[in-house]
Amino acid sequence: MNLPKKWLSQSGATDDFGFPENLPKLPVPDMEETLTEYLRILEPITTKQQYERTKAITKNFAAGIGPQLHQFLEEKREAEDNWAYTYWLNDMYMDNPLPLPINSNPGMVLPPRKFTTVYDLSRFAARIVDAIVEHKEMLDSGKLPIERCASREKGQPMCMAQFYRLLGSCRQPGIPRDTQHLPNSQFNTSDDEHIIVMYRNQMYCLPVKAADRGRLSEDEINSQLLYILNDAPLLPQQGEPGAPPMIGILTTQSRPVWAKDRNTLLSMGENNQLNVELIEKALILLCIDESLPLTFNCRGFHGSPSSQHYAGGRDETNMAHQMIHGGGSNVNTANRWFDKTLEIVICTDGTWGLCYEHSPSEGLAPVQLLENILKKIDAMPPVEEGSPQDHLPPPERLEWKVNAELKQRIAAASVAIDKSIEDLDFYVYRYKGYGKNFIKSCQTSPDVFVQLALQLAYFKLYGFLVSTYESASTRRYLLGRVDCIRSASSEALEWAKAINQDEAPNVPLESDHEDDMMRETKRVHFTIYTKDHVRELFRCAAARQTEIMIKNIMGRGVDIPLLGYREASKELEGRVHEMFTDESYKIANCFLLSTSQVACSTNSFMGYGPVTPRGYGCSYNIHQNEIIFCISSFYSADNTSSSRFAKSLQESLDMMKDLLANN
Repeated sequence: MNLPKKWLSQSGATDDFGFPENLPKLPVPDMEETLTEYLRILEPITTKQQYERTKAITKNFAAGIGPQLHQFLEEKREAEDNWAYTYWLNDMYMDNPLPLPINSNPGMVLPPRKFTTVYDLSRFAARIVDAIVEHKEMLDSGKLPIERCASREKGQPMCMAQFYRLLGSCRQPGIPRDTQHLPNSQFNTSDDEHIIVMYRNQMYCLPVKAADRGRLSEDEINSQLLYILNDAPLLPQQGEPGAPPMIGILTTQSRPVWAKDRNTLLSMGENNQLNVELIEKALILLCIDESLPLTFNCRGFHGSPSSQHYAGGRDETNMAHQMIHGGGSNVNTANRWFDKTLEIVICTDGTWGLCYEHSPSEGLAPVQLLENILKKIDAMPPVEEGSPQDHLPPPERLEWKVNAELKQRIAAASVAIDKSIEDLDFYVYRYKGYGKNFIKSCQTSPDVFVQLALQLAYFKLYGFLVSTYESASTRRYLLGRVDCIRSASSEALEWAKAINQDEAPNVPLESDHEDDMMRETKRVHFTIYTKDHVRELFRCAAARQTEIMIKNIMGRGVDIPLLGYREASKELEGRVHEMFTDESYKIANCFLLSTSQVACSTNSFMGYGPVTPRGYGCSYNIHQNEIIFCISSFYSADNTSSSRFAKSLQESLDMMKDLLANN
């Protein structure tokens, strides 16, 4: 995959690193090292029988086709900017048929605002849009500052490609795989730019920059938004005769189904085609929502002492649901186009945040963009309500042509997404016992510490560890995205057994694999470890976790090379090698615990759904004196519970403080 260097970064001629032309390419790690690490990954999460079988398979791989596949990847590395990028993008996103809401798109909640009038809402939205346009102009001029590594080759520049993909991009459903609409790589090919505003399930095209008149001012954007806020309520609403179709709900479907419905939509005339093109090329979607009722998803652990409350009595869990999926077809879920990279959501009660399509970028880029915009807005003086800017034509509302088939598809999509939303067990949990300050006093990396806490929390519930995903940035390399830090190490398992030695798991087991793992967990129910020994086991687990993390960010992880071997075997042999159909490989890639640190500089947080029906999703944000967790699971999985996991996490963090305080 070769992209113009302007997508990667800009640097002056005096840059000591010769960046961007000399940004290093992602390496292909030594095959023996990859296979050795792969077996270490499997040891704590497979049975002895599974492990021994895989050990024999990897030995045959190394003695057989392995060297040929490795050479293929080395040659691919020489020929391409990033040998793994397309493999990874297709495997992680483009080939995934699951619906985007809950299963893929994260949601972010930013600090709520206080809106007294509709003018407060429109003015805040106008300032966000104005800042977005200003940011786009900075991208077009190539003045986006280069980020540099803070450790491990400190000062080395990092790839900035993700930041250039945020505005004007969109995912497109397809069969057999999705594709991406990305902004023109040459930039500045057109001076015409627009956003799409969604309100009450209707879409409006709002031009924000035109060749014949330049950028709209903040006041002009505000007047255009006020027009939309007045116009949409005058239309027949959902359930009323003549109500416009809820086209946005179609984007909630599985990708192959949405691909077929999108083709049907496009086949119904040029107007629909133009509408879809306007949406996909828009800089962003601005979704103006009604707030969710306080009783939404009341089966969750809402209103607990650890959950903060904001405008209108809503808690953080309630607000997170709004950003992730909108609340259902009868609330705001049709007020989205989930394929769009950036959907900025502003609610009438002051709640606001983001839903974003994950394939163009990791969370860092949109988080930084919105937090920088928020800081800029907070530094602005308040503006009193002014006279409307009537010299501009009003924004155009998108009119759709639909047939009976599409109406049936909209109805079916509504039922399906409502069922999925009802099944999502999501909980925002603030641990207030301590945060980054205490963890650093333990001479431990905060991320390593929290990852071990997550392993302990899972072990306390189930008595064993499972395949765990944590994203690790590889932006030191050209077009680098992420590899997988696997936190379920043998060292973490031994420490979890030791610190938890007097307890038994408290969740009933279901699957055969879980029963096998439980039988192999050599539990003790009396104290045999001293506190000093448990501390030493913690240090060993932390050292192993740190080692895994460093290897990943330095381009020597395990998952990307294995993916390369798997795809290369398809290309060279026309089939998948036995190593990738092996039961252990399937276990290793079924992430029952999917995690990531989403660092926010404001009191914000980002969450997402589990990546497997029986699993947990858990993002976290480590502050100085508290840690925010967004925990997700599905009610339909009888052996998972987000509130129970939060309780186990609290107990685990307390135990770790007791273990490490004053040491």
